[in-house]
This record gives sequence, structure tokens and C-alpha cells, in this order.
Amino acid sequence: MRSDKREAREAARRQRAAERGLRFYRILAVIYSIIVLAFIGALIWINVLPAKYLYALIAVLLLISVFIVPVMYSRHGIKKRKQISAVFAMVLIAGFGVGTWYLTDTIGFLDDISVGGKLTEIKEDYVVVVNNDSVYTDVSQLAGAGVGTWMNSDAAYMKAKDNLQRETAVEYKYLADLNQLFDGLAAGGYETISQTTGFAEMQEYSAVFVSSAAYESLKGEREELAETTRVIHTVSIKVGEAAEIKTVDVTKESFNVYVSGLDFTGDISQNYHSDVNMLVTVNPVSHEVLMTSIPRDYYVKLLSRDSMDKLTHTGLYGIQETVGAVEDMMGIDINYYVKVNYNTVVTLVDAMGGIEIDSPYAFTTHGMQDLNGINFVEGYNKLDGRMALAYCRERKSWLDGDMRRNENQQLIMEAIIKKATSSSAILTNYTGILEAVRGNMETSMTSDEMTSLVKMQLADMPSWDIKKNALKGRNDYQFCYALGFNAAVVNQDAERIAKGADMIFSTMNNGHDGK
Repeated sequence: MRSDKREAREAARRQRAAERGLRFYRILAVIYSIIVLAFIGALIWINVLPAKYLYALIAVLLLISVFIVPVMYSRHGIKKRKQISAVFAMVLIAGFGVGTWYLTDTIGFLDDISVGGKLTEIKEDYVVVVNNDSVYTDVSQLAGAGVGTWMNSDAAYMKAKDNLQRETAVEYKYLADLNQLFDGLAAGGYETISQTTGFAEMQEYSAVFVSSAAYESLKGEREELAETTRVIHTVSIKVGEAAEIKTVDVTKESFNVYVSGLDFTGDISQNYHSDVNMLVTVNPVSHEVLMTSIPRDYYVKLLSRDSMDKLTHTGLYGIQETVGAVEDMMGIDINYYVKVNYNTVVTLVDAMGGIEIDSPYAFTTHGMQDLNGINFVEGYNKLDGRMALAYCRERKSWLDGDMRRNENQQLIMEAIIKKATSSSAILTNYTGILEAVRGNMETSMTSDEMTSLVKMQLADMPSWDIKKNALKGRNDYQFCYALGFNAAVVNQDAERIAKGADMIFSTMNNGHDGK
């Protein structure tokens, strides 16, 4: 009797254990099914895999699922098979979880760096500048004080001065020369000759109110201003709407991308000097890339101001101003832009495990503070991020400094493109490369356009033919709008511009039957 009861209890215990085991396998089967479907959905959503790879991967995942899900879910079946299926399911769940995270992080990254092709307001900033040792820390403290301004009848400047006057009742002092305006700031004022009495008068002021573009441009000419002055207030004025980006089907039509390298390490969305200016023409049919470098000091037209200035100064008015100036000069359409800063080069090259270049000359960097004393040999050089930045920034080792620097920048970009398209660097440090670029890059390409390009590359794995061209010109001194006085510029070379435009059109039309 007692033996029967024990056997009954043991049978009941085994039954409960079997039910618990079945619940575990079934729950695992449901979790696995949900995660594999989510992973497949993420693959379709990101739309980066070519159809032949996507369908093959989905087929393999479904085939595996057909084998392991029914085994785990069935009430019957061999226990060993259920255990093996459960192990497979847990391993795959972990893999799908990591894969889904990678995919969603990629989408987040593309959304982070893309501003799309939408219209944006064009704004210009005007800044209140004081000496570093000034007691003024807030614009409200300037009520009743003298504020030096530049004799400039620009409509936006007049509106900005009116807005500042409404915020704080300041007394404007007018000077015709931007250099004198800042000299007077250091001295507490500036002595001028009255047009009425003919006698000397002291224009006393404790702050200067000028456009941010003028201030940043002057700091480029007078480096001490970065140490001796500071901004305490900004007034933003809307000056227009950006032109709509001329988008194309990037996998079938040729397009031009303007690469603007900002000479700082801060917020990439800010307007700043455009020190690297490169037009990249991409033909996805013939798999050609043409890089056309333009000297930073090229003398171009500021379309929004109907005046002339250095190309580097156009960046102070926004990337749309830079794009418009180059379109006007070259007679071409620019479809997209990419903005990068110094951090982009350093972190990206390091994340890729370095790059290799064939330098046409040996030199040692100098005149760049923390990048001084780096040696490069003629021929093969393996570069880390800091060395790559030094190589593409050096200009004082040659008489044609800035124009030689353009050629060096092309070497660095070519090396990055080759490393990205022909090695496993991206796969082995995928997240590191995303983090290297995130926050240091901005583009008008949409995330869909970027994933289309990646899909095309993965589908065909083409070898790209990279060509280089550099515009040059003659050094001169000309009036620069942002500065208000003559400064060193590079005059345009009409013949080189015409030849450069012809190269761009030839590259774009190759393989398109002349259309």
C-alpha cells in the first residue's frame, strides 16, 4: 500500500516536472519566435542588405526555426532533441539581440548625422564682444554704455543693432575700420576726427557689436583676439531660406557632394571657417570618384551679400552659402553636402585601425602647436588619426602651402575610402567607427540614400576608380567682405576652373550614354 502511494507521488512529481519542462520549452519557443521575427523586421526596416543576401538570410533563419520551434513546443518528442533545440534557441536569441541592437544603432546613427534635404532658415549671428578682463558678463550690464559698431549699411546688421538696442539701451559708437574697432576695444575707445568741428574726439566704448562672421574672420587674421576677447551675447537674424537640395537616385545617377572641413572640434552644426573644401563627384554606374579640391582662400562671390570674399569665410554664413558660391563659380549643381571637423579625421582613422599612404615627399610638421614635429617619409607611411590630421593640415613646409595641402587632403581621403571599401575594418570595429563619426559629421543625405549606397556596395563590391584634381590660382590681396579690408586671397584661374568643370561633367556622364 505504502509502496503504491510512493509510486503515485513519484509519478505525480515526474508529471509536474514534465509540465514545468514543457512550459519552459514552450515559453522559450515563443520568445525565440518573437525575437527572430523582430530581427527579420529590423533587417527589412534598415534596408541595407541587398535582396539576394536578405532573402537568403531570412530563408536560413526560417529553416532553422522550422526545425527547433516545433521540437520545443511539442508535448511529445525526445528529451535530448528538446534540450539541443533549447540550447540553439538561446544562442540564437543572444545573437539576434546583439544583431537587433546593431541595426537599431545604425538607424540611430544615420538619423543623427542626417539633416535631410529639407529647407532651413538661413540665419546670421551678431555678437557682443568684450575684453577678457572686462567686468561685463551679461548684456544687460551694458545699459547706457558705449558699444562700438562697424560703419556697415547691411540690412541684417541694422536689424541686429535695432534688436540689441531694444534689449539694452546702449550708445553706439561708429568706426569705419574693423581693425580699428577692435584696437579701440582694447584701449577703451578710439580717437576720431569730427567731421563737424575738425577736432579730435574720443569714441569711448566697452564692447563691440559685429557679425559673428566678421569676428571669426578677424580672429583668423589676428590670433591674439582669441585670447584677449570673449562673447557675452548673441543676436540671431533671419536672412533667407536655403535653396532646396537637388536630390537624385544615388544608385543610378551621378551626383556631387561638397565636403566642408571645419577648423575646430566643437558642435558640427555651427557655422565656422570652411578650411577643407572638396567637391566629390560620384558615378555609381562606372564606379568612378573624382575629388576636386579648392583652395580655402579662393576669391568667390558671397551670393547672399553680392560681395566678394575668401571661400573659407563663406562657412561663417552657413554651408548653404559655401555650396551656392561654388555652384556659381563652377557652373554645376551640388546635390549633397558633408560637414566634418578635426575630430572626424582623428577618431575615424583610429577606429579603422589606421590608414596607409604613399607620400610624394618627406617633411616634418611645424607651426601647428600640438601637431608639431611629426615626421613623414617619402613613400610608404602608416598613419594613425593624429598623424593623418597633421598630414592633411600641414601647409608651412611648402611655398604653395594651401594648394599643396589640398593635394595632401586628397591623399588622406583616398586612403580612407580604400580602407572602407576594400578591407574588413568596418566589420571588425563597426560600433567604434559609428561612434567616431557620430557628433563629428553632418550631411544633407537622407538615411535612406545612405543605406542605398551601402546596399549597392555590398551587392556588387565594386572597385572604385578614384581620380584627383586641384584648382589653383594666383596669390593676391583683395577686399574681403567679412573683414571689411583687404586680405590675402587666391584669385581664380579661369582655365583651371573650366578644365575642372569639364572633368566633373565627363565623370558624371561616363556610362550614362551622354545623358
